[in-house]
Amino acid sequence: MPIPVAVSYRVQLLTDARLTPAGIAYRCGSRSPVVEWGRVKHATAAEVGEPQGVRTIVFDLVLEAGDEEWVVCRFDADPSEAAMVTARAIVGALPAGRVGGSIKSLATDGVASRWYPDLESFEEANRRAIP
Repeated sequence: MPIPVAVSYRVQLLTDARLTPAGIAYRCGSRSPVVEWGRVKHATAAEVGEPQGVRTIVFDLVLEAGDEEWVVCRFDADPSEAAMVTARAIVGALPAGRVGGSIKSLATDGVASRWYPDLESFEEANRRAIP
């Protein structure tokens, strides 16, 4: 029997995430650690939220994808030019095989090709789709 997504998909939210040449820097108290690009096994994104309500672009950076637990760093952006710039940076920083199609679509067209009504649906889809 598969492990429930909520148990196996461990998410660390990256507060005040910002792009750097080395990776994604974020605020952790008074420190600014960086999730280095080399640690990212796969990057994916989707628009999350109700079509007529509040929506955001959610980026998940998969650091570990084991049989029992996934370790994921997450940050978001408004569906805007900022999300497109972020997607372009991710596409430029990671090998093509580590970048999901939705990020590539966001980087070129400005539209995430995946949409989910909630984070749970997004997480479950990632677990099924990411090798």
